[in-house]
Amino acid sequence: MSKQPRDDANYPIPVLGYKYNGGQQIGLGPNTLSARLSSSVRVVSLYATADCFFEVCDDSGSANTSSSHFLPAGIYLDVALGSDNNAALTRKYIAVTSDNAGTLYISERI
Repeated sequence: MSKQPRDDANYPIPVLGYKYNGGQQIGLGPNTLSARLSSSVRVVSLYATADCFFEVCDDSGSANTSSSHFLPAGIYLDVALGSDNNAALTRKYIAVTSDNAGTLYISERI
């Protein structure tokens, strides 16, 4: 049985805390930039001030406007990074690119 808090219909509410000093910012623009994430993090919350494209990578990686994931401006999105059993997750990055200037905010969740 789940030990998570429950809503009025008795369904579990997933709750993750924010990692201490786990916030990052990336300036958006036409070049791909990436942020390294802590190895203990399994979920990140993303918020962008401009439309952008992102990838979750196990190296510094790259993102592009033709096959990467789209994040519209002003949307708060939680992204799972994988399970504890995946050894490749010891190095995690978020790569991002955009045709517009702005900022991507990353919150590491634990």
